[in-house]
Amino acid sequence: MPFNEQILGTVIASMLDYANLIKITKDPTVIDPKKSSWIPADGRSVSGSLFSTLTGLNNSPDLRGRFLRGLNTIYNVGQPALDISKADEGDLNNNRKPGDYQGDSFESHTHPAGGYVNGSVCGSNNTHDVSGGGDKWNCDPGLGGHNVTVTVQAVGELETRAKNVSIYYYIKIN
Repeated sequence: MPFNEQILGTVIASMLDYANLIKITKDPTVIDPKKSSWIPADGRSVSGSLFSTLTGLNNSPDLRGRFLRGLNTIYNVGQPALDISKADEGDLNNNRKPGDYQGDSFESHTHPAGGYVNGSVCGSNNTHDVSGGGDKWNCDPGLGGHNVTVTVQAVGELETRAKNVSIYYYIKIN
């Protein structure tokens, strides 16, 4: 389908920067929400565009540095909505709408640790405190144990991310 016949609200991924995209689409060089067909999906105002009129959204979605995720709720005209269980898909925010932002997170998990201190076992009947930044095991003196601090060293980068390639996203607003 030619770019000028794309459906309103369509998001495209392109290797072209905006200056080159508007050469091809013949859009105005200065972005005008009332006249531009395609704009960067970077959170800018779309007030006055057909997209804004139909969706009620005043800004384009900001897709910079984001992974796109399909919604769990799917609707077919004339049929009831099919809602994929949030348990099946792991999306606890299953009432999201197009353009809703969801921050990053880590699923709750543990890092079990234990060991021997002077021949004594620091085992499962003891308390575990991670409030100070490291794992501290308070061994029960009745088991002949001693207090021991086990530090689980941080590993990795500044963010959790999948392998990726950078690209521009644009959205059709008129």
